[in-house]
Amino acid sequence: MKFVNLILVPLMLVAGVAFANEKGIDNQNAVSNAANRGVISGTLDENSPTYDRVFTGMLSLDCFSNVEDSSNDGTYFEIICFEVSDSEPIEMIANPALTTIGDTFFTIYCNPFDLGSPELNVVYTDDDDGEGLLSAFTVNDGLTLTVGNIYFLVVSTYGAGEVGDFSINTSTNIVECGTVATDFGNWDNLKANYR
Repeated sequence: MKFVNLILVPLMLVAGVAFANEKGIDNQNAVSNAANRGVISGTLDENSPTYDRVFTGMLSLDCFSNVEDSSNDGTYFEIICFEVSDSEPIEMIANPALTTIGDTFFTIYCNPFDLGSPELNVVYTDDDDGEGLLSAFTVNDGLTLTVGNIYFLVVSTYGAGEVGDFSINTSTNIVECGTVATDFGNWDNLKANYR
């Protein structure tokens, strides 16, 4: 029996690592009551920039989430700058009635967001906590961000080549700084043109 356990345990560990970058079962369908909420909207299409997005990590309010590189490279994305007006948990929920992208992916970054190293400064990611295959950060996630800090929401498609519109209902404590241009090669150039 010990011999069987010595073989099965390593095989299960290897199988777990091999499938770690696959979608799991969607067991949450967060829906937002849009009353008294902010809205962030946009379009991801063939004219949108692409990047090699990360894969799900644990919540890290100190910007060190242990994300992995996703096998879905070249996904369309948009960067939205935001701040918070208080230290209450935030919400960002893809609105299924207005989102035509079939499968979204959200990543929140601390400042700075480095397009060349998307695994750095990650606060949290979400794949399917919204309705169906849509993304959502809910109050239950415990995302209590720091007032006065700048954060970046990167809205992307789950896989390469997916296109469509997105609409995100936000909690009232999210204050949008605006959409961030992605034409710049490095953060210093971007920062110089942003402030």
